[in-house]
Amino acid sequence: MIDHPTSDLPISDLYQQLIQEAAAHPHNKQPLSEASLQAKAINASCGDELQVWLKVDDQSGIVTEVGWTGEGCIISQAAMSELSLHIKGMTTVEITQLSQDDVLTMLNLPQISTGRIKCLMLGLEAVKKAISTRV
Repeated sequence: MIDHPTSDLPISDLYQQLIQEAAAHPHNKQPLSEASLQAKAINASCGDELQVWLKVDDQSGIVTEVGWTGEGCIISQAAMSELSLHIKGMTTVEITQLSQDDVLTMLNLPQISTGRIKCLMLGLEAVKKAISTRV
C-alpha cells in the first residue's frame, strides 16, 4: 500500500503524487517463468494492456508469486503494481472477492473519476481472469 505523505497538498495534487510514485517504481513487474496461471486484459477504450502471471500453491490455493508486464496509463500501471503486492499470500477465493473499493484502498484513494474506473480495474480483471482458468 502506498503511504500518504504528510502534506498540505490539495487532494488533486496528492492524488497525482501517489499515482506517479506507484507507477514510477512498479512492484513485481516481470514475467514469471514457472507460473501456475496467466491471463491478459486489455482496456479497449484507451489501449492499456496487462499480462499477469500467478504462482499458486496447489494445496492451499495461496498465491505465492505474482508477476506482470504491460503498457498503459499511469493509473493502470500504479493499480497493478499495488495489486501485485496485495494479493501475495491471499487465496484465489479471497482474490476473487476483491472489489473496486479494495483497489482504491490499496492506492489510498478515496475515489476516482468514472472515466478512469476501467484503468483502475484492469489489473484485477486480469488476475481474476487468470484465476478463472484454474482447473
